[in-house]
Amino acid sequence: MAKTQKYDLIIAGGGTVGCLLALSLATSGLKIAVVEARAYARDPLQSPHPGFDSRSIALSHQSASYLNHLGLQTKLQHNSTPIKQIKVSDQGHTGQCLLDHRQQGVGALGYVISQQQLGTMLYEPVKDSPDIKWHCPDSIAGLRQHQQHIEVSLTSGGQLSAQLLIVAEGGKSATANMLGPEPQIDDYRQVAIVANVQTDQPHESRAYERFTAQGPLALLPNRDKGFGLVWSVAVERLGQLEQMADAAFLQQLQQAFGYSAGRFCGVGRRDSYPLALVRLDRTIAHRAVVIGNAAHTLHPIAGQGFNLGLRDAECLANLLLQANKQNADLGEPTLLQAYGRQREQDQQQVINRTDALVRFFSNRHWPLTMGRNLGLGLLDMCPPLRFRLAQSAMGYGGRNGAD
Repeated sequence: MAKTQKYDLIIAGGGTVGCLLALSLATSGLKIAVVEARAYARDPLQSPHPGFDSRSIALSHQSASYLNHLGLQTKLQHNSTPIKQIKVSDQGHTGQCLLDHRQQGVGALGYVISQQQLGTMLYEPVKDSPDIKWHCPDSIAGLRQHQQHIEVSLTSGGQLSAQLLIVAEGGKSATANMLGPEPQIDDYRQVAIVANVQTDQPHESRAYERFTAQGPLALLPNRDKGFGLVWSVAVERLGQLEQMADAAFLQQLQQAFGYSAGRFCGVGRRDSYPLALVRLDRTIAHRAVVIGNAAHTLHPIAGQGFNLGLRDAECLANLLLQANKQNADLGEPTLLQAYGRQREQDQQQVINRTDALVRFFSNRHWPLTMGRNLGLGLLDMCPPLRFRLAQSAMGYGGRNGAD
């Protein structure tokens, strides 16, 4: 039997959330094991980790502020595009709302970055950290929870133990399934089509959220002067859109979106993934905690699911750093209960609001469409409501506002 390697913490998953947590703890002196199933190249940009693809993600103002706190400000500025405005509209109706960074007193409402660039930014500082040991490619085959520690067995045959296991494997986490009940799954019967698109006009750092008859459509400004597209459509519609030539696809996109961003004139590779609300009823177990998409996977309609996972990592890191300074047990129930209390309101608000938006804007009955139209117009004319909406988009719903 292999000798058990002892650590303070085991992080299951070396994607963006796992790397962010490791980076947050890198200078603490804690001995950390990261177990990641997919291999990393020494140069991730030349041969990217499969979890760090080229899709565009919107970092909230709060998420960007935390990355800056970790010393990534220069890299973030170099690799991201600021979102200075967000225009929200409903296809076929006049109601719309414009959120502007100047109304919030900040330089940007958020930032757009490719998952590949963000993943590389987070991985590079921790890949050679002396206190962080990567078990990669490897995965957790089993676990045993003891009174004072938790043990995991790896598919490679290795054995690890630590005070606490943090599961950050993303959606469909096998390790999370070992800890408790199966997740609740609400299938939206939609898929997201993601691609990079070009228009004949500069984006001027404006993002768009448009609710269409086929599903919500988001355009995120990116560094090559185009947009990252996230288009949610019914499952039955996917096959037709996937098989279209680029010109036909762009024509369908133009018809759904209109000409607010100009004329669509180019599209890159189109990918798709199914959309569902997936959540665990219980994210805390004895000497284990589940965070990020492993705990809650959301529809991209509000662009908040990814940022919610980053806030999970930030909160847990702060509690672990405080406990470490006090030489406390990192896996004691009081610490995990404190994490649960601190994260509950934010998680429930974001999950419930996102789910409500999906159902509200997917319904095309005329009373609801009229209500949406009036609601967007009211938001645009009412500064206090617009301010609250912008604060939520910036990642401060249920939290303190931006400084």
